[in-house]
Amino acid sequence: MKIWFLTGRFGDGGLERVLVELARAMRTHGFDTRLITGRFHGNAQKLVPPDVPCSQIAPYGRGLFPFALSRALRDERPDVVFTCANDVACMMLAIRSIASPSTRVVTTQHLSLSGPRLSATGLHRGKMEAIRLLMHILLPRSDAMVAVSKALARNMSHELSIPEDRIEVIYNPVVTPDMEARIMESVKWPWESDHLPTIVFVGRLEKVKRVDLLVEAFASINTQVESRLLIVGTGSEEGAIRQQIREKGLEEHCALVGYQPNPLPYIRRSDVLVLPSDYEGFGLVLVEAMACGTQVISTDCPDGPAEILGNGRFGQLVPCGNADALASAIIRVLTGQFLIPSEKLVERAQSFTLDRSCQAYMSLVARVMDRIHIHA
Repeated sequence: MKIWFLTGRFGDGGLERVLVELARAMRTHGFDTRLITGRFHGNAQKLVPPDVPCSQIAPYGRGLFPFALSRALRDERPDVVFTCANDVACMMLAIRSIASPSTRVVTTQHLSLSGPRLSATGLHRGKMEAIRLLMHILLPRSDAMVAVSKALARNMSHELSIPEDRIEVIYNPVVTPDMEARIMESVKWPWESDHLPTIVFVGRLEKVKRVDLLVEAFASINTQVESRLLIVGTGSEEGAIRQQIREKGLEEHCALVGYQPNPLPYIRRSDVLVLPSDYEGFGLVLVEAMACGTQVISTDCPDGPAEILGNGRFGQLVPCGNADALASAIIRVLTGQFLIPSEKLVERAQSFTLDRSCQAYMSLVARVMDRIHIHA
C-alpha cells in the first residue's frame, strides 16, 4: 500500500522529525510510506535517513507546487495521503477529484488554528482568514481528520464548525526505541562545570516561542538564585535574543549553542526545561524532557501543553506572556519547592511512544481504505 506524508516545505523542526519516525516505523510493517515535499529548506534533506524515501517535487518555487503535485498524483496514484499543513490540505482536497480520485486524504493538524490567526496582523492576518475559510469548505471532504491533542481537536471543531467526533486524536510519536541511547550521548557543555543549576530552552528562535520572555524572567531569577540559561536552537529572533542578553548583562550566565540534531543530552544535564510559547499544537520538547527525567514548565498556551502535563500534575503551567509568573515557577524548581519524581516523568513520557502512534495511524489507514469516499 502506497502512503504519502505530504508537506509544502521540509525543514528541521519537530513536525519533520515526527513524519520521519512515522514513515520509518510504518515501513517496518510493510507499508510503502514516502515523504513528499515541495522543497527542502536549507540542509533539511540530511535529516531524512536513507531507509525513508523522500521526494522534492517543486524545488524551484512555491508557485509550481500545485502543478507538480497534480502531476505526481497522476503518476504515482498513492492509496492514502496524509497532509501536514493547512494550505497543502486545501490544495490536495481541491485537486484530488481531477488528479487521483481513488486516493484517500487524511488531514492532520499539528498546530493551533486560533493562536496563529489571532496573533497575525495586516496581510498575514488576511491570508490566515482566507485559509480558515477554505478549510471550513474543504476539510469536511477529508476521508479522516487527525489532531495531535484533544485540545487541538476542540480548537479545530470551534474554528471550522466541524463536529468534534469527526476528528481523531493521535498523539505525536516522541519516545522511540533508540531514545535512551540518544539521551546518554556525550555533548560539549558550554560551561566548564555543572556547579550551577541550568534552565534550558529547546526549539525554534521565533517570536511565537517567546524566548524573550524567558530571558526577562531569567534576569529576575539570577538575582535570587545564581543559575544559567541554555538556549538550544536557531531562528529569526536569535539576534534580538543575543542583544537582550547583552543589555541585561547576562552574557556569563547564558549560552546559545545553535541547532543541535540531538538536544536530549543537553536536556538531561539541565535542571528544568521551559517552554514559554504563545501557542503550540503539541509540545514535543515537553515529552522529551520528561523522558530525560528533567523537570518541565510551560505556559498554559493553546493547544497541547496542559494536556501533556496532565493539567499540572507533571509540570507547572503558567499564564502566557507573564515573566513574573514564569520566574516564580522556575525558582520553585531550583529551590526544590516543586519537584516531580523523575521516575514519574519518565513513566508519563511512555504515553507518547512511537509504537502507540504508529499503531493508531495504521489502524486509521485500514479504516479509510475499507470504505468509499463519503464526501467525494
